[in-house]
Amino acid sequence: MGLFNTSEKIKTNVKLVSLHIPKTAGTSFRNILKEVYGEEHVARIDIRSQVELNEEVFTGSKLKRGIHVLHGHFSCKHLTNNFDISRKAPFITWIREPAERVISNYYYLEKVLINEVNEEAKGLNILSKMQKSLIEYASAEANRNRISKFLHGMAPEEFYFIGLTEHYKEDLEQLSDMLGWKDFKIFEHNITGDKPEIDEETLDKIRRLNEVDYEIYEQAIELREERMKLKA
Repeated sequence: MGLFNTSEKIKTNVKLVSLHIPKTAGTSFRNILKEVYGEEHVARIDIRSQVELNEEVFTGSKLKRGIHVLHGHFSCKHLTNNFDISRKAPFITWIREPAERVISNYYYLEKVLINEVNEEAKGLNILSKMQKSLIEYASAEANRNRISKFLHGMAPEEFYFIGLTEHYKEDLEQLSDMLGWKDFKIFEHNITGDKPEIDEETLDKIRRLNEVDYEIYEQAIELREERMKLKA
């Protein structure tokens, strides 16, 4: 089956879909999903140039019947083009103030690169030659408006739930009430750590580079405010 072949979708029994946009507490949320639903019932799905199941290329025609939750990096359009997902399955995602997400992603990748290369121990000088500045990274088309690219195929109001990482614990509590979850542990993973102070000029440039994401972010804030009114 070729990628994005809508005529032969992968059969599933999925009851919940969790879209993981980078640097929006997705890894932490995946561990909560495993605790709530059971590790064997939660599968990681990534769709890039091919479909990957639990970080291995997947070429099958159906998922195991016990897989009830999908979580991973994909656009909504690519997921629904490749997988036969029930219309009743709730779609959930978390988003973050767009400039903060870009900055966190940049410094997280920088930290990973430094750890992977370990050039100090190896007596190398690679990073200084190849490393992009924050603005160079943010200006690359692949890194602009990434929230909108992941949501492609679904409007914000079509999601069952969009949480804001700025209100992670409060939104998580509301989501657990909506889905009837019991007690669970809140995990923290892939924390970028301390980041340098970003000047206002640089922040303005990053904001302008992600105008579409800001439109989605504002919609998510409005949807959250509506949920909170209903809760009250």
